[in-house]
Amino acid sequence: MRIAMKILHFDEINSTNVYLYDKISEKNDISDAVVVASHQSAGRGMDKNKWESEAGKNLLFSIALNVNFLEAENQFKISQAVSVAIIETLSQFIDNQGLYIKWPNDIYFGDKKLAGMLIQNTIEGRMMGISIIGIGLNVNQIEFSKDIPNPISLKQISLKDFDLDELLDAMIVKIKSSVESLRSKENQDKINEKYILKSYRFGIWADYFYHNQVKSMIINGFDKYGRLLLHDKEGAEIVCDVKELQFFPPSCPPGSEAGV
Repeated sequence: MRIAMKILHFDEINSTNVYLYDKISEKNDISDAVVVASHQSAGRGMDKNKWESEAGKNLLFSIALNVNFLEAENQFKISQAVSVAIIETLSQFIDNQGLYIKWPNDIYFGDKKLAGMLIQNTIEGRMMGISIIGIGLNVNQIEFSKDIPNPISLKQISLKDFDLDELLDAMIVKIKSSVESLRSKENQDKINEKYILKSYRFGIWADYFYHNQVKSMIINGFDKYGRLLLHDKEGAEIVCDVKELQFFPPSCPPGSEAGV
C-alpha cells in the first residue's frame, strides 16, 4: 500500500539527496517527498564515499521527513529508526537471520553490505527541521566493481528477481512510520532495543582498525550522540565517532570502505 507522499521518479539524476537539499535552498516545502532514481551519476555515501549501482537494477531513493519534534542532539535516533525500519521491511522478503545493522546505519547480510544510507538534517535552533534520508539498496545486481570490497544483493541472497516498486512502497511506509514513532519516549526506547538486537558484532570480540593499528575490542553500547562504545582487552573504554574506527572483516581490509 502506497501512502500519501509526493513521489518523483528520474531515469537519471546526479543524487537524490542533492536534489532534495537543493529544493530546501530554494525555499520549497519538501516534507513527505520521495525522489527515486534508476541511476545516480554522482550518488553519495557518508563522507567522500560514493554509491555505485548498475542502472535499473537497484533501489536508489531519498525521502524527506519533518522531524521538528526531535531535539537536535537526538539526531542519532533518526538513524536508528530508519535502520530498524529497513531491517523490518527486508524481513518481509528474505530470511532476517542474516540481517544486521553495521554502525551507524549500513545494512549487512552476514559480513557483506546490502544497503547504505546517507542522512542529512537541517537544524532550527534546538530542534530538528527536515531530515533527508538517502538509501541505496542492492536488489537485482549480481556483478559489482572490484573496487567495492564486500557487496551483496537481494538477488544473490535469494536467487530471484525483486520488483523495485513493491520494495519501495514497503520501505517508505515502514520508514515514515518508524520515524514518526520517535515522538514517544517509549517508542524511542523500543527502537533502541531493536537496533541493539540487530547490531553487527554487538557483544562479540572482534578486530577493528583503530589509531592506525588493528585492535581487538567488544562493542557494548552507543551513547545519545550515536558514538560507539567499546572495551579493549585491558578493560579500557573506547568511545568512537564515525570515521575514528573501521570494521575489519577479512573481506574489507583496513583503509578500504564498501559503498553501495
